[in-house]
Amino acid sequence: MQDIIGYVILFLVFCVAPLFVIALIAGVIWWTRRSTKKTQTISSSIGNTSSTITMKPENSKPITKTTEAPRAGLTAASVTKSAPLARATSAPPQGGWTPLYLNFSNKPRSILENMSTLVAQADKVNATKTRWSKGPRILFWLGLGLMLIEALIYLFGYTPSCAFLTGGIALWVIGIVLSVSLKRAQVRAFPPMFNEFEEIVHTLRDDVRPGTGFLGNLDLTGARQSSKVARSANDARGRTTNYYRDQWLNFKAKLYDGNILRVSGIQRLKERNGYWGRGKVSGKSKWKPAKFKGAYQELKVRIAVNAEMYKIVHNKEIKVDNQIGDYTINAVDAEGGIITVLASSPRETVSAESILGVLKAAYGLLQLKKA
Repeated sequence: MQDIIGYVILFLVFCVAPLFVIALIAGVIWWTRRSTKKTQTISSSIGNTSSTITMKPENSKPITKTTEAPRAGLTAASVTKSAPLARATSAPPQGGWTPLYLNFSNKPRSILENMSTLVAQADKVNATKTRWSKGPRILFWLGLGLMLIEALIYLFGYTPSCAFLTGGIALWVIGIVLSVSLKRAQVRAFPPMFNEFEEIVHTLRDDVRPGTGFLGNLDLTGARQSSKVARSANDARGRTTNYYRDQWLNFKAKLYDGNILRVSGIQRLKERNGYWGRGKVSGKSKWKPAKFKGAYQELKVRIAVNAEMYKIVHNKEIKVDNQIGDYTINAVDAEGGIITVLASSPRETVSAESILGVLKAAYGLLQLKKA
């Protein structure tokens, strides 16, 4: 009986265990390369021009087609009758948002389709990560089992070969590598303004002149970057405060009625840099972290009016100090056949509904000329 047990142990040690460990290592390497390739594809798509751009859950409902807006431009119907899109979560995830910078020069429907494709790709990578999430735990218990076999060999009186012990340690190492790879392969949620921009494109898609599209960019990489510092100032104690200017939205579109629309959204942020200072009580030098001092949003809307169709008529719907959604109107100008509306909001993020509301109000200054 002992001879049979010995042959079984030798077979397991020199045949099964090495093949099992090699197969596991090969599987982990294959999965890591596959997930890394997908993540790189998504990351490269983020910077492409309207080839791959979005992030919606796989179980989200498809975009429902809305009633086509009248071909006179941004009317009330085109702004308010758009069906809501299925939204990605807006709650801040633990790992933060995925930074995005999107250049686009394409028709609205193509932009929406490409955005949805990117969302689907990211969801697929995260789904794969979820399927493999129990892998490190399973490898831990398998490695522990191999070590127990090594202990049984010693208890039966055989000379330990250390093969099972080595295999168990190898499985633990593979489990650690797999755990790190899974963490790196996860694609974080896109910033909330990504969804808002998608809704803007979806709402205005029927107002764009046929054969043309949106031209511009969506910068959701964050305001706290050295390249976005508009100016810096030092106080009496030598502490530096940075004033950031982040133009996160900028696009231009030629509308069906011949007007040219330009929209830009800017976030202004104030933050004092970290510094070394002495404590008032202890007198010891301590590092004081950066301190957020506030932020607000600016919106600029310009409409180059088609003089053959419209004349500009002032009204009470849009004037200085009027509140439209999240925005307060700061200035309205209609000189030279160009309507310019400036608005601001104390909120760090604004809704697509508010932006579209300002567009609708600006279009309210136009009146069709009589034939």
